[in-house]
Amino acid sequence: MRIEISRDATMALSLLPASQKPIGSAVSKDSFSLRGDLPGGSPFSLCDVSRPTDLFNIRSIELTRQPVHIDDEFTIHMYGAFLESFTPNASLDLQVNCGSHCEEYGAPPGQSPGESATADFCELSGIEQPLGGKKATCPPQEGYALITSSGYVFPMFFGTPGWYNFTFDAKTAEGDRIYCLTAEDIGMIVDGQDKEGG
Repeated sequence: MRIEISRDATMALSLLPASQKPIGSAVSKDSFSLRGDLPGGSPFSLCDVSRPTDLFNIRSIELTRQPVHIDDEFTIHMYGAFLESFTPNASLDLQVNCGSHCEEYGAPPGQSPGESATADFCELSGIEQPLGGKKATCPPQEGYALITSSGYVFPMFFGTPGWYNFTFDAKTAEGDRIYCLTAEDIGMIVDGQDKEGG
């Protein structure tokens, strides 16, 4: 299910001092610092493979539902800037695994079993450029943007409450990185239960 971003969310992001840039102002990779933790209060941070040359430099990220329970829908809002446009057919790779808790769940030592999936970047990314409600086509153009992506925590993948790692790695058809986000040791629970199922 796709949830469109509300005007209120766009307005809230546009009021942040860091977000107030003239439309059409030049975007430079030098204007962004590469830091792991991102403003916005979400559990996401940049991956170790992230670089200032990633095509979408994330300034802040917000997860609309926290905590996220098994069988929940959620929305991610990312504000930042595209350094340049790119060709169609970009992809978004999602990886989920048990991270540092795998042995607790019966996995052989040193192994991190999990699930992975690849989807079309444009199908999963609602993009507003410039801010203020104007929708851009995907692939996006160079400049500031708000990306909205909706998700769902499938019970078939998270049948058992526990701790999981998530990675979202977006790349162009040519393999250039758009962005990479990770969240580690996220406790997935069933609404009304703790992670042990109690």
